[in-house]
Amino acid sequence: MKNVPEQTTRQIRDFNRFYTGFIGAVNKSVMNSPFSLAEARVLYEIKHSEEPTASSINVQLDLDPGYLSRIIRRFEQEKHLEKERSASDGRAFVLRLTAQGERILAALEKAADKSTVELLSPLTKSDVNGLLRSMDTIRSILTGDPRDVEIRPLKPGELGIIAAQNTEFYMNEVGLDSAFELFILENMVKFMKNREKEKAEGWVVDHNGSVVGFIGVDREDDKTARIVGLLLQPEFRKMGLARRLMDQALAFCRENLYHRVYLWSFPVLRDARRLYEFYGFSPTDEQTRTTWGKEVAVERWDYILHDSGEE
Repeated sequence: MKNVPEQTTRQIRDFNRFYTGFIGAVNKSVMNSPFSLAEARVLYEIKHSEEPTASSINVQLDLDPGYLSRIIRRFEQEKHLEKERSASDGRAFVLRLTAQGERILAALEKAADKSTVELLSPLTKSDVNGLLRSMDTIRSILTGDPRDVEIRPLKPGELGIIAAQNTEFYMNEVGLDSAFELFILENMVKFMKNREKEKAEGWVVDHNGSVVGFIGVDREDDKTARIVGLLLQPEFRKMGLARRLMDQALAFCRENLYHRVYLWSFPVLRDARRLYEFYGFSPTDEQTRTTWGKEVAVERWDYILHDSGEE
């Protein structure tokens, strides 16, 4: 996103101000203790890091080196931590909490947990789960690392969610009308019937209990399978999840001895085309359809799993 609208930056700054206040409320109990928030974080990093040194903690917390040095010196003088020379680097000292330091950190963490519970207790379980999903989504987008994401087989009741997500996406991105929803539902019914016969299977990307992606393999005939419903929610793209879904689908096709697998797509979906090309699919047919409220081009992509000479 090269040109960020001014309204977007304002919204992010407004959220930052809100979140800073929220964190201040959560850490109120820590600030009422003899320890600053930075000091509490230093105690936490010493406890939960492997071979913590002043240098590694400084990288983790991005504190002023002089300030961090004063914190460590104070903690050592007050018997909250002790040092031992690193076995791997004779110039560095590994930091360890003493029993006293362990008790202090436990009390700080208990107070912070209590404060968080007080802030969240007015919320419903659904609201808390939604908050956790949103927090993970923000982290995933900014780091490119999908957290708490699982690819698993489709569960009963989830096809309706997937059909709704596909309908919304193609209506918004390709400009199709509501007739496309009927097309999606008809394909899902066929897929469901074949799945009951163990001739088809589907997998979802599960993020904290929410379906954020899907791919299905449906039976066309004894030798041909079709990819259906491949879609990821926008915030979960560019994370390698589409490839993991495709790997799962193609593995199923090979296990069930399908010779060919194909799918239909729209040429305007360039990211999807790149994915198909990466896996060796080739465009084999192009048609123009007007059944979904507009004239739109569709492409068929095929991938040969077993050469016909092996039959």
